[in-house]
Amino acid sequence: MDDVIKLVSISYTKDNSGNLVPSRSTRQVFCKVNSIGRSEFYQAAQVDMKPSYTFVLSHFMDYQGERELLYTDWTGVEKNYVILRTYRGQNDKLEIVAEERKGRDGSVSGSPVESNP
Repeated sequence: MDDVIKLVSISYTKDNSGNLVPSRSTRQVFCKVNSIGRSEFYQAAQVDMKPSYTFVLSHFMDYQGERELLYTDWTGVEKNYVILRTYRGQNDKLEIVAEERKGRDGSVSGSPVESNP
């Protein structure tokens, strides 16, 4: 496990007016990054999904139900990903399949999260 992702947790608090205000925090976990297989990519495309990577965590307990993650790929830019599915594999490893988050206009969104290493 030689790569690092930041799993994003979102919690909500009420402000003085009673409105829910989201608060985001991150925690780093080590992983192995794999490309999406051809078969899975085309099957996902049929239901309008575009998985980007599979992140393999060394132990399923490193994952706590987060729905987003941050990953810095080979371009050196930290990008936001939405978790599409998880799979508990052999030897207690966990696979996370994620899709890069896109803006409403199709552009790639930046990282809205401040990290807490």
